[in-house]
Amino acid sequence: MGGNYIRKAIPTADSGFLVLDYNETNLIARGYYSDTDFIVKMYNHYFYNPDKGFLQEIQFYDGAGKLNLRAELNRKGDTIWRQTLRNEVVVSSKVYPQYESDRTIFFSMQKPAVYPGGISNWKSFVASNLKYPQEAVAKKIEGTVLLEFIISKEGKVIKPKIIQSAGTLLDAEAIRFIASSPAWIPAEANGTKISSPQRRSIVFKL
Repeated sequence: MGGNYIRKAIPTADSGFLVLDYNETNLIARGYYSDTDFIVKMYNHYFYNPDKGFLQEIQFYDGAGKLNLRAELNRKGDTIWRQTLRNEVVVSSKVYPQYESDRTIFFSMQKPAVYPGGISNWKSFVASNLKYPQEAVAKKIEGTVLLEFIISKEGKVIKPKIIQSAGTLLDAEAIRFIASSPAWIPAEANGTKISSPQRRSIVFKL
C-alpha cells in the first residue's frame, strides 16, 4: 500500500481474516476477507477518518462477497449519503441534504468499473484462462503478480503494467491474461462513461 500503511491480518473462526489497517498513528480501516489476497470481502467493512479517527464509511457485502450497500457518515454518525448496488453496479443513490456540507468522499457517488457478473465471474475467467507457464512449472516458480491497468470508457483493458513482479515468466503470462479479458462495464461520472484505473493480483501457485 505504498509503504504508508501497516496491515495486520488475523485468522477468524469462520476461516476468514480480520484485517486491520493502520497509518502511522491510527486505525483507518477494519474489514473481513475470505482469501489471503484480500479480494473477496465478507460482512461489513469500516473505514475511519485518517486524521480525526471517527467512523467515516461503511460497506456491506453479501454471502458471495459482493458489495451491496455503502454509506458515508459524519462525525456524529449521521448518514451523509448511501448507495445500493446489485452485482456490484450502483442501482440507486441517496444524499441527505441536511448533512451535505459534511461530505468528503465525493468520488463515491460515481459508478466504478466492474467485471461483468462481478467477482464470481472474474474467478471463473481466471480459472479458465490463466495458463501456468510450463517452464515455470518445471522450475517450480510460484508468486503473485500485481497488475495495474486502465478500463477505458468503452470497457476495454488497456495499458497493463506490472506493479509487483513475480519473475519474467509469470509476469509475461499475467500481462497476456489480463489483455485477453472481455470488456468490462466502464466507470461512470454523472451518467457519462469514463476511463478508470484498476489493480488485480494474479496468483500462481503449484
